[in-house]
Order: sequence, then structure tokens, then C-alpha cells
Amino acid sequence: TNGHRVVIGKDTRLSGYMLENALTAGLTSTGMNVLLLGPVPTPAVGYLTRSMRADVGIMISASHNPAEDNGIKFFGPDGFKLSDEAEAEIEAILSAEIPLAAPAQIGRAKRIDDGRGRYVEYAKTTFPQGQRLDGLKVVIDCANGAAYRAAPEVLWELGAEVIPLGVDPDGFNINDGVGSTHPQAAAAAVLEHGAHLGISLDGDADRVMIIDETGAVADGDQIMALLAGRWADAGRLRGGALVATVMSNLGLERFLTGRGLRLERTAVGDRYVVERMRGAGFNLGGEQSGH
Repeated sequence: TNGHRVVIGKDTRLSGYMLENALTAGLTSTGMNVLLLGPVPTPAVGYLTRSMRADVGIMISASHNPAEDNGIKFFGPDGFKLSDEAEAEIEAILSAEIPLAAPAQIGRAKRIDDGRGRYVEYAKTTFPQGQRLDGLKVVIDCANGAAYRAAPEVLWELGAEVIPLGVDPDGFNINDGVGSTHPQAAAAAVLEHGAHLGISLDGDADRVMIIDETGAVADGDQIMALLAGRWADAGRLRGGALVATVMSNLGLERFLTGRGLRLERTAVGDRYVVERMRGAGFNLGGEQSGH
């Protein structure tokens, strides 16, 4: 084959099997080799696309939408989501005739058994070296979605006492009364177990809501303000700016201005935040919705 590789991850929706098979058939028919990761968080696809030297990554998920919905997200070889321009190019290619590989050049497909394990180890390296979560009781709500195994594993291996919610996917119950669209589930568990913290993810685990020890949901703008202030004090905030979307509160802007920092606003969508961060060399950004 031509050596081109694509990694494919998915969440826990029943239709993921169907789309995974369809994508595999289409991609191998053009000569690409397909590496199937199974259910993994969306950020794992970005990370593994780069670390496994793939040409493209695909995540099959409809994020925080109900189980009957599904969709696909594309990642470039650098592990970042494709730009609007690149997606338009793909749509143009799809509307034209796609050249198929000769019989001797069709691609191969194989399952990657350690995809989740690789990502779990990577996630642990992002935690400050030498620090642990010993003595911390954490509720983690995985929305019956893509992080149902990875997220509790990471927290437990870092030393936390873990109270898992939404870790019994059946193909239909993703985001159903749990996850970041229903943070009250994790909030109730925090109070019931006397936990120090609640973490509520969405179906593909690229969105997070944080719940404090009183069961209150922390506002995304407040979390970003806290991080920006701490990073600025530590000399870690590059460019003296936080990147957020037009949805962020004026209070966030005023807080930053009062600290001599700037708020850079983008269109709504995590990919626009990341594009601005990469283009201007900023290292902190997010959406107040938890992306």
C-alpha cells in the first residue's frame, strides 16, 4: 500500500459500529490503512493521530447530543481539528469521483488494543510531576460516553478516591440524564458522598463542567479567570492574554483588564479558540460552555 494511515475513534452510540465499518470500507478502498481505536475520548484521537504518525484522525461522535444522533470530526496529522477551508475541500472531493485503489493496493484495517492505555498514560503526564490526588474524593460523570473507562482510570491511578457515574453505556444511554448537559447528576453525587470535587464530561469527553464541594456548578468564565490569574502570577501566561469566544461574559474581560491582561475573543467553537491560540502563540483559552 501507499503507507497512508488513518486512526478512527468513537463514542458509545450503537450507530458507531455502522459508521466505523462504512468509513473503514471507504478508506481502505482508496488504499489507506485504518487503525481502529474503539471507544476513546475525542482528545485521544487528536493525540494518537500525531503519536502514531497517521495522516488523518477521525472521531465518530455527536458529542453532547442524544444517542440517535451521530457525526464525524476530522483531525490533521498535527492532531488538531481541520480548518473550515480543509473541510470544504473534503466536501468538494466527496462530491466528485473518488479514484479507487487497484485490487493489489487496497488498504488494511486493524484494531489497536492499547489506544486507551496510551492516552491514559499521556493524560497522567499532564499532571504536575511529583503531585498526587491522594486524599481527594472525586465524582467523575462520564455521560455513559467515550471516557467511561479512561477518565476513572486516570483519576484512580493518580491516587484519588473515585466515585464513577455514567460508566455503563448500552449504546442508547449516552448523555441521558448524565454528563455535562445534566451536571445535577454529579452535583447530587458530590453531596451524597461528601466529595471534594465533581467532574462532568460530555459524550465524547471534550467538554467539562466542574462542580465544587457544595454541589454548585462552577461557571466556565470563572474557571478561565482563575487559571489566567494563577498562570500570570507564575509567569506562565504567554502573550498576557486569554483566548475565549464572543459568548464569554463582560465580567471576565473586566477581571483580566484589571490584572493588566487581555481577553482575545473568537467566533463560537473550540476550533476557532485553538486556531487563535496557535496563530498568536497564546497558551490558555477555552469556551465558557466547558470546551
